[in-house]
Amino acid sequence: MQSILSRDFVGGIAAIIIGTFYLSLAYDLRTSALDDIFGPGGMPRVYGWAMVLLGVTLCIVTVVSRWGKDTPGEWKGQGRRIAWAAGLLGIGIGYLLIVKSLGYLISMVLLIAATMIFQGERFSMRVLATALFGGALLWALFVFVLGVSMPPGLLTYLGL
Repeated sequence: MQSILSRDFVGGIAAIIIGTFYLSLAYDLRTSALDDIFGPGGMPRVYGWAMVLLGVTLCIVTVVSRWGKDTPGEWKGQGRRIAWAAGLLGIGIGYLLIVKSLGYLISMVLLIAATMIFQGERFSMRVLATALFGGALLWALFVFVLGVSMPPGLLTYLGL
């Protein structure tokens, strides 16, 4: 029996759902009298529509290319991959939960270290050095080069 629920089709549906959610947020962006024609929501809307259209295209191509064909075992081993992706998502959510209170620099160091350990690296001086260097580099890039104000968190007490 043929199933259209291939990984590509499910990926297309996921792209449509994510793109639609992104579009709903993009269209809720506040406009100002000082905005140009494109406005602050212009690029997010383009990205959202592109995501939806690519998802629809992926679904159509998958249905057309697999019509009458069966691909047994395509989903074998996917539970482990989904759990791995959920772990990375959990690390990202954890970062978002702590960034305001701990600040960008400390949170980024923890994010890099947690991601390296999650990927199989044992905690070592190498992980610590990479996390410290990477966090400091990203913080300096945003603060000094791009002039973006990052959440200071605990660094407020150090005067940074």
